[in-house]
Amino acid sequence: MQSMVYNKERNYDIAAADDPDAMPEELTYDSSAGLIRIRAWGDETILDWTESKREIMRLHKKYNASRLFVDAREMLAAPSVLDILDFGDTWPQDVRAAILIGKSTPEDVMFLDATATFRHKPMRIFYDEKEAMNYLRQPT
Repeated sequence: MQSMVYNKERNYDIAAADDPDAMPEELTYDSSAGLIRIRAWGDETILDWTESKREIMRLHKKYNASRLFVDAREMLAAPSVLDILDFGDTWPQDVRAAILIGKSTPEDVMFLDATATFRHKPMRIFYDEKEAMNYLRQPT
């Protein structure tokens, strides 16, 4: 179960895991940058991704946040290719996403980029953080 906590001192929402079986990621909203951030690690399932998407959409509606940065460099396992294709196909047009991957990121995550490109979704994969942030700064 996830819970959202607003930290006034640091000025962002934090998705905090209440139990050890919670999804292996940290989701935050940084109001000073107007950016939703996710750091994912370990084994991720389609249920994890779906729950994250729900939180992303909640933050999008609450703060009008339309930019998402995902650091997936520590992700070790991803959902199946079919689940990834469906996830990318249903990605909202009004949330621009940059996904940073590394050597340990499962290759299947690359299908998100292919699906997003084919469906004209604002989601791209990057190997360089600076390029990912530049993509997010571009006008929509």
